[in-house]
Amino acid sequence: MSDAGKSIKRPMSPRRKRYLTALGLAGLFGGILGAWMQIAQSGASPTDLAMLSNSPLTPNFAIGASIIWVVGMIVSLILYHRSVDDHEERAYLWAGTAAWYTFTLAAPSWWVLHRASLAPAPDVMLLFVGALAVNLVVWLWLKYR
Repeated sequence: MSDAGKSIKRPMSPRRKRYLTALGLAGLFGGILGAWMQIAQSGASPTDLAMLSNSPLTPNFAIGASIIWVVGMIVSLILYHRSVDDHEERAYLWAGTAAWYTFTLAAPSWWVLHRASLAPAPDVMLLFVGALAVNLVVWLWLKYR
């Protein structure tokens, strides 16, 4: 019997373990925060998605969510940056630059158009999600091309 079709199982490197831990923690923090936000929103119908809604939130939730967001991001970003290699670091830096350019083009343009009553008031979360989408696309392209 030939071994050509079998994959060789190699032990996971410490760097890879740190990398997967960082991504797992970021996903866990995001999932907990998203689920908590969905449950805690007030004044919205149960079918509204909390992250896409402008319904009011309780002050205690807002404070707690902000603390969880900041602490969770700091911890996961430190773990992530300690575990990436040079190739991924370069992809991440270019992706961040592309996201920043997207934000710096879209935010002032939208604001000026709003001031002239040509567009609705700028939506910070929409700008943030748009910049994140650009970041993701550029990062995926550079990492896996």
